[in-house]
Amino acid sequence: IGLIGTGNIAGRFMREVVHVGGVSVTAVFNPCEQQADRFCRQYGIDFCTSEVSEMLANVDAVYIASPVGTHFEYARIALESGCHVLCEMPFVNYRSEAEQLYRLALKNGLTLMPALKTSYCPSFQQMILVAQSGAIGEVVDISATVTNLLPDDTDTGFANERMMENFSYPLLVFFKLLGLDYHHMHSFVRANGGKIQFTHTYLEYDKSIGSFKVGVGVKSEGSLVISGTKGYIYVPAPWWKPDYFEARFENPADNKKYFFPYESDGLRYEIQIFADHICHKSS
Repeated sequence: IGLIGTGNIAGRFMREVVHVGGVSVTAVFNPCEQQADRFCRQYGIDFCTSEVSEMLANVDAVYIASPVGTHFEYARIALESGCHVLCEMPFVNYRSEAEQLYRLALKNGLTLMPALKTSYCPSFQQMILVAQSGAIGEVVDISATVTNLLPDDTDTGFANERMMENFSYPLLVFFKLLGLDYHHMHSFVRANGGKIQFTHTYLEYDKSIGSFKVGVGVKSEGSLVISGTKGYIYVPAPWWKPDYFEARFENPADNKKYFFPYESDGLRYEIQIFADHICHKSS
């Protein structure tokens, strides 16, 4: 794997990739070669470059950890060069960009995967299976909250990028359990100039509803509740880093607790699935 970008998340990736067999980081790209060189020396990587095409010629896959505004172009170039792509969140800025990238990956027989780490965690995957099994009946309501407090002087672009990332987590649950065909959306938005601080959004479906709070300037309880006609699933804060959840019922004696590992930053699970999918395509 080659890294595109050398920020904090790239450092976390390096600490996690050592726990995944058959995967190694062998090259690093940053437009600023000094930053790339510094990162390589810190993590013992032999090859760094300020030319993305030079790196792509020497790796099987890339992990894109650069600012979101660069994701589309780097992913496009990588896919056109025959490299599989794991792209950090937020994935891209526009639906049309995502559709173009997936068409390109499909055409070239390559894996393209958003690095939405929650989706690949064992606890989250089991939680979805329990909700889909009918154990809590028909899902009628989902309520989720993801908030962070950023410093007041945080750059507007970075703050809004974090808001985009936070949106991804509740929508992941809604779309997996309720589907894509909501017929109405309503949002309350609190903003300071161009910086979005908080939103409370409702997605209405024919027989169900999803509501979520997302913020970078407001703090709230970061739990997840999936309500059904027979019971409900409760995931405590921070639910997007899950290692435990409960299925709860009218009779407390029927409640069931589920425990799963969530090691370190949780990136190892997405790296493992990314590698497995590549190997499966190659076999």
